[in-house]
Parts: sequence; C-alpha cells; structure tokens
Amino acid sequence: MKKLLKVVGAAADGAAAGVALVFVLCIATGLIAILTGSPVSLPGFLAAAAGSENGALALEARPTFAGFAVVVALTMLARMIQFARRRDPATPAPR
Repeated sequence: MKKLLKVVGAAADGAAAGVALVFVLCIATGLIAILTGSPVSLPGFLAAAAGSENGALALEARPTFAGFAVVVALTMLARMIQFARRRDPATPAPR
C-alpha cells in the first residue's frame, strides 16, 4: 500500500509539474509575440500573435489542447521514470 501511494504521489507530482510547464510555455510564447510584434508558434502546442483592438494591445492565441495533454503526459512519464530509478535509502546496494 505504501508503494502504491508513492507511485500515485509521483504521478500527481508529474501532473502538477506538467501543468506548470504548460503555463510557463504559454506565458513565454505570448510575451515573445508581444515583444517582437510578429507571430510566434510552437507547432502542435500554441500559436500567438500580437495585435490591437480599439487601439489597445491585444494578443491572439490559438491553443492546441492535445499538445497541452502531451506535455503533461510526458512530464508525468519522466517523473515516474525518475521515481522508478530512485533507490530506497533503506535498501542495501547490491554487491
């Protein structure tokens, strides 16, 4: 039971890290589009372009939610692999 809770915790940790990574990538893409004034695209993930709406700065974003899911899933997978490779400190090393 303890091992199962650790696996579920590692998966939840990976999901949280994946959502944070998606958020950072979205903010960075929008910021680059605004600062450069040209369209920016992360293929299969997000496309953003700066513009103006009634004289005010505007950002047009076209997200691909399947790409968001792939990023979160890959981050979860990486966290699970890291968990599986980590050695329990109470377990003696093989000789």
